[in-house]
Amino acid sequence: MGEAKQKAAAISKLLDGLSDEAKIVNDAAQALFDKFIKPGHVTGMCYHSVFFLHEFLKNKYGISTVPVVGYVNDGTDDIMISHAWLEYDGKRTDVSLAVTAHPDVSPAGQLIILDRVVKRGHKYSYHREMTTAGLLQLQKMRMVGQQALVNHKMEEHSIMTARSTQTDLIRSYLDGEPNGLTYEKIVALIES
Repeated sequence: MGEAKQKAAAISKLLDGLSDEAKIVNDAAQALFDKFIKPGHVTGMCYHSVFFLHEFLKNKYGISTVPVVGYVNDGTDDIMISHAWLEYDGKRTDVSLAVTAHPDVSPAGQLIILDRVVKRGHKYSYHREMTTAGLLQLQKMRMVGQQALVNHKMEEHSIMTARSTQTDLIRSYLDGEPNGLTYEKIVALIES
């Protein structure tokens, strides 16, 4: 059996072991990546994609998920970057880190669905809270004249963390997307 057939058989076996709900989560996340993020080379929309997937699974299928706003680190230094991912049954799904705007600065990460690496990429570490080393790095950045940037990113993180727990704030964020990539527009794209 060739490598492609072996991979397909392994994926099929893995998916067969999922609950019906988990299969829906898997399929929705894969569709979001395949029909929206990858073809549009969509970058910088981790909050948007997570909030969308959370709302889509809840509204269309009644599936409860948890949008998490935390941090990622690429392992090259102690800088922690605000990032969002989705959790279902304690398993992480991250469809946005697999495409980055500047791969030379921030390498494309793995496409992760329900803790399974679907597409290889750089392995980032995930953190719900800023590490001590990350806080020290922020202090250093402030001392070298990057205070405005640090403050902006910390404020954004705080706002997104608060938003992640309130359906009305999530929906207003999605529907207020300045480029027209609203909830309904993305639903139409991934269901086509």
